Amino acid sequence: MSRVYCVWMLLCVSFLFAPPVQPQEGSARALEIASEPHHNLLFQNDEVRVFRLKLQPDQVTLPHRHEAFYAYFSLHPATIANEVRGRQPVLTQLDAGELHTSKGGFTVAERNNSSEAADLLVIESINAESGSFSTPMGGFHYHNAAFSELFESQAMRGYGLMLFPGGQTESYQENYDRLLIAGTDLKILDTTAGGSKSNLEMKAGEVRWVPRGSTHSMTNLGDSIVTLITLEFN
Repeated sequence: MSRVYCVWMLLCVSFLFAPPVQPQEGSARALEIASEPHHNLLFQNDEVRVFRLKLQPDQVTLPHRHEAFYAYFSLHPATIANEVRGRQPVLTQLDAGELHTSKGGFTVAERNNSSEAADLLVIESINAESGSFSTPMGGFHYHNAAFSELFESQAMRGYGLMLFPGGQTESYQENYDRLLIAGTDLKILDTTAGGSKSNLEMKAGEVRWVPRGSTHSMTNLGDSIVTLITLEFN
């Protein structure tokens, strides 16, 4: 087993499907997620909504609906209890940098069972029935780096990319619209096929929307390992 693969297994973002949650009784009184006061809308377009969910220890959200497939990314270690009326809470353990997914279609209240504050991104797909992806995930060449497929649904799929200092991808074309999530603070040199160069700087937990169509390469300009999650949309 190569050294890069060992480090990647220890440090990469991970992917788990959330345990199923049954619809909550009294769901007619449940809030739409955008109206739940702990979910702060960060970004929205025709394909995706991104919320930031922050909960202090033992703080709980109001009951709210998750109508569609969604992913959630934890910035810190946390234990979240998914509470459904009349049922035992379902606990989800999250490590820092973990990405989980759920098919949605239920009402739930989420409680922070941790001793520290919880800080999560919730990424909801809007076009859940947009069809399957026509090309393989990733497919680009990289050096001093590691790549990991995380999940794939009809409308949204995701992969993680770890770049060591000086690590880079070779030039490749982006076939889909994409949402970038910084797993760590990062500074990346982005070079287009025409030779144009720009710096991509993001703090851990920041998101950025990038339309499809560009051909480019990326190089880690920092002196530490960086991780980046790319969510692609049909």
